[in-house]
Amino acid sequence: MLKNTIKPDNTRPMLKPETKPVQPVSFDQDGFASHDGVVPCFCHDTRTLEYIGKAEMWVSKDCGLPAGAVQDAPKVRPAKNKAIIRNKADQCWALIEDYRKMIAYQTSDGAARVLDTLGPIPEGFTLLPYFEGAVWNGKKWITEAQPIPLVLDPPAAIADDQLLALNEKIERLEGLLAQVLSETPA
Repeated sequence: MLKNTIKPDNTRPMLKPETKPVQPVSFDQDGFASHDGVVPCFCHDTRTLEYIGKAEMWVSKDCGLPAGAVQDAPKVRPAKNKAIIRNKADQCWALIEDYRKMIAYQTSDGAARVLDTLGPIPEGFTLLPYFEGAVWNGKKWITEAQPIPLVLDPPAAIADDQLLALNEKIERLEGLLAQVLSETPA
């Protein structure tokens, strides 16, 4: 057994380091910190400008915030197929269309592609699924058997005698059609 062993003295109170109240860090007009400290920040990806989240950043005196960190919180809330991004021109947060990880179909041939960038659906693509033999009509996929409607500009005014002539032709055609159908053996 060791003789001169020192026992820990548990009877003395533990001394806590002296702490001073933390003064919030302020920034001058050029964006440099008045003193060292921790600052709450709202971060965005420096490439896509997409909002990442809130963080506390250490800032040294006479230094600015790190790249991708700002002090104003997003006031917009995310919605379906939308992402929050930092609008650098206006120095504010904004919503942008977000279809990433969704499958888009090329309207020329139906080829599928997974979207991987922020923003609207690229020109010449749709989210409507392609099916075999379909043709894009500008709004949806149709089978080639379905006629693509032609949009014609109607004349500004049709004379009454022209309308009467057209109605007479339609009545004659309907009569001929009824006659042909009645003569056809069942």
